[in-house]
Amino acid sequence: MEKPLGLTSEQVRQRVAAGAVNTQPEGLTPTVGKILRKNILTLFNLINVTLAVLLIVVGKPENALFLIIAVCNTGLGILQELRSKRTLDKLAILGKHTVTVMRDGAPVQIDQSGLVLDDVSYLSSGEQICADGVVLESEGLEVNEALLTGESDNVRKSAGDTVLSGSFVTAGNACARLTAVGGKSFATALTVEAKKLKSKTSRLMRTLKAIIRTLTIIIIPVGALLFYTQYRLEQNLQDAVLSAAAGMTGMIPQGLVMLTGVTLTVSALSLARRKALVQSLSSIETLARADILCLDKTGTITDGTLSFEELIPMDGFTKEDGKAAVADLISALRDDNATARALREHFKGSRTSGATHTVPFSSARKWSGATFGSRGSLVLGAPSFVFKTGNEPFMEDVRDLSAQGLRVLCLACSERGFPQDGTLPGGLRCMALLTLSDAVRFNAPDTFRFFAEQGVTLKVISGDDPLTVSHIAEKAGIAGAEKVVDMSRVKGSDFSRIAEDAVVFGRVSPGQKRDLIKAMKLNGHTTCMTGDGVNDVLAMKESDCSVAMVNGSAAARDASDFVLMASDFSAMINVVNEGRRVINNIERIASLFLLQTSYATLLSLIFMVLPFPYPYEPLQMTPVNMLTVGIPSFFLALRVNFRRPENRFVKGIMELSVPAALTVVLNVLIIQFAGVLFDLSQPETATMHLFLIGIVGFALMYRIAQPLNKRMVLMMSLLGAAYLCVFIFGGWYFNLTGLFTRNIFFYLPLALSAHRMFAFIGKLIAKAGEWWRLHKKRG
Repeated sequence: MEKPLGLTSEQVRQRVAAGAVNTQPEGLTPTVGKILRKNILTLFNLINVTLAVLLIVVGKPENALFLIIAVCNTGLGILQELRSKRTLDKLAILGKHTVTVMRDGAPVQIDQSGLVLDDVSYLSSGEQICADGVVLESEGLEVNEALLTGESDNVRKSAGDTVLSGSFVTAGNACARLTAVGGKSFATALTVEAKKLKSKTSRLMRTLKAIIRTLTIIIIPVGALLFYTQYRLEQNLQDAVLSAAAGMTGMIPQGLVMLTGVTLTVSALSLARRKALVQSLSSIETLARADILCLDKTGTITDGTLSFEELIPMDGFTKEDGKAAVADLISALRDDNATARALREHFKGSRTSGATHTVPFSSARKWSGATFGSRGSLVLGAPSFVFKTGNEPFMEDVRDLSAQGLRVLCLACSERGFPQDGTLPGGLRCMALLTLSDAVRFNAPDTFRFFAEQGVTLKVISGDDPLTVSHIAEKAGIAGAEKVVDMSRVKGSDFSRIAEDAVVFGRVSPGQKRDLIKAMKLNGHTTCMTGDGVNDVLAMKESDCSVAMVNGSAAARDASDFVLMASDFSAMINVVNEGRRVINNIERIASLFLLQTSYATLLSLIFMVLPFPYPYEPLQMTPVNMLTVGIPSFFLALRVNFRRPENRFVKGIMELSVPAALTVVLNVLIIQFAGVLFDLSQPETATMHLFLIGIVGFALMYRIAQPLNKRMVLMMSLLGAAYLCVFIFGGWYFNLTGLFTRNIFFYLPLALSAHRMFAFIGKLIAKAGEWWRLHKKRG
């Protein structure tokens, strides 16, 4: 290909000054401003600030201590996200790909963000086009525009044709002059299109957001009604504001969503240290829930390298005939895939080809070829695609070789040229069979064994010969590798049955890969697709989450949720474990946050009706929130827990938070009526209220922390000691009386029975749930 001169350095400087640069979109990590806005400008922060201002206005600034805790929570979230952003941004640079352009008459490699208008860019197979352009010269260029048009068919491009950013090169080579860059091209939107297509909030975050939406609807009207009823009861603005503030701050699950986000970000940071770049935070959870892992053979099961094994002459041709033909064909083609590299390495002594027409390899055709004038044409590709009848005598040899795990190619010749529509020439004869071998990754069997033990079904989806893929899958230890389907013989697009029954899918086209993933999802599965080539992109985009190798194609990396920076598939174990840790721990600690939310909401509704003041002030709840929710939740969120998720979020709330909240409400009402009966002061009743709320909180923490280890026992012991110290030494500050008063004979039996009451109410709710499920099933 003749090389155009391209731009000069001065012309590049002029375009940069004019802003005609291929500015890249924001990546995984948000900007600093977005991090600040997301953490600060929330409805709950607005409520906290408003209540704090009101408390200061009515002369009770000490009760605004909850604002300091809210600020600390917000600040901690901001600091953690900023720290993670710096680390992830540094690592993400390693995952960016470069492009080749002509500058000052010489080819140079630059980052895609350095492209400018009118640059002459070189395009080759496997690359994603990152700016719009017009083809200047083409050598069999074919592009897939599925990201733009939804059509998965490859489109041939000749000189003068337009290529659009977001499409990717599936075959051939070309050079193109860029006509639109940055925000004026499709690149800015389509570089992250895969993430937009998959901007699905994870199940855990959906549940949390549903809870937040519900609280958003009820918290303001409930708080307003509580203020009104308390003011009407006491005729005292200060007491009404205190009651409303206590109720509303209790209903806010301070830090739950923030803690979830921080935990995911910490997981991404931890994975980054293990050379796994997370490009979608929610996918950490999604991968942990995946029950089907779809593997591409090349680059995942194997390490992507091929070794030439043997050339077997056919139909009266000699080995020398075959070697000369392969050498001519390889020198004529510019394919840069693993097969072409292996053949080029072995047949180094190729002479000038003299080709008059070339057809580059594409994953849809599964063959490539060239015409050499009057000498005729040569074709190299998958035997079943070059000779589609499958009845040729050598096909038995192909099956035998494939069963040995070898990749088999057919070298064919014809006296005719290629038709204008790019199909095969007529009169083809098989000159030779070429065999190549794949190298299975050394740690692949151990990795696949881990997934199988975790109940994850493994399926192999490959464009290679089914028998070859089956043999390699068996060699890698994948169960059911003998359940093989040749997708080239499957008609139609309804794959729901074979997607469920088969394990190995061979001769799969890119569109069929996508349709297989769709079928698995329709069958109710959560899917993860791994791949490293252009032909995997459509399936990767369709799957619930996807994984690419850093040494794979740029299009595959851009489409993926995870990039394995060391191309080591065993890093997937770390990714799954991190996701499981996040899910299991957040599902558990959510019960702590929602305990407070539940009893505060119930008490607010009850004390709208009862003719009594609200049982405690915001200041008095500070030690309860800190020692039974805030501090332990951070330790519990980072606990090692790699158990497979059981989707117990809602069930956990019903089994833990609701019984604990009802236990708190019953104890508060008992103490409230006892206070009226025995004429106890507000500090006396508040002391008993808070002591018992803390006891229930610690009982819930004990249940959540199971199984206990030394660290958990130490944490609970220190928190329990600190809680007692608050009552013994800090009662003066929180307007509480001492524990050792005449009231000990009343609240101590309640405290000792709180755990039993909690367990009893939990059993009642469990039985009610069983009855409801049985009744619903019968109905």
